[in-house]
Amino acid sequence: MLFGGQVEAGESGEDALRREMAEELGHKVGRCDWYHEAAYVLPRAERRIVLRRYFAVPVTEKDVAAMSLREGAAMRLFSLAEMLALPRISPWDLAVIVMHARASRLFAL
Repeated sequence: MLFGGQVEAGESGEDALRREMAEELGHKVGRCDWYHEAAYVLPRAERRIVLRRYFAVPVTEKDVAAMSLREGAAMRLFSLAEMLALPRISPWDLAVIVMHARASRLFAL
């Protein structure tokens, strides 16, 4: 599951995640682990720098069944293969999804 939101003034990334999941899906986040963070310079005329933070939040099938879409057009779960085929997924989000899916092979000690 992947979705985004803005960090409000005085709010941490984790606080924003908790607020966004409650607002958008009616889900109260339990455990929340920082996963990845990167700054990107978007290829636009204004050369805007965007900081993106990613957190891993374990959810169960029961959690997903209890979620209800409160914002946005739709809610759906995707396999990695389905995500790779999506035409509008951002490359930075896709890179983090692939990194997470392959973490045991990429970061084996």
